[in-house]
Amino acid sequence: MIPNEFKNFYLGKNSLFFPEFEFVIKLSFPQVFIKYKITEGYYTDFDKFFKNIAEVQYLDGHKPSDTEHNKIITDVWNFITMENSPGHESYFSDNR
Repeated sequence: MIPNEFKNFYLGKNSLFFPEFEFVIKLSFPQVFIKYKITEGYYTDFDKFFKNIAEVQYLDGHKPSDTEHNKIITDVWNFITMENSPGHESYFSDNR
């Protein structure tokens, strides 16, 4: 079952201009755009990903409190992990 908090998260690419990058967009408030190199992002842990690889941008220009920021990046990490897990199709069996 897919957690409801991932309803407004999207995984994407811009193959024409940034073929080596992937991104996550969270469209619910606070909106956030996270860009990372695909080759580096898949083979790292949470701390290294958000300290050295990912570029986090809040779309309204205001970073939330540290507590809320940490919850958002944890949710993004969990979303990426679910999207890229080998058996992710099983998450969709009850929702489609």
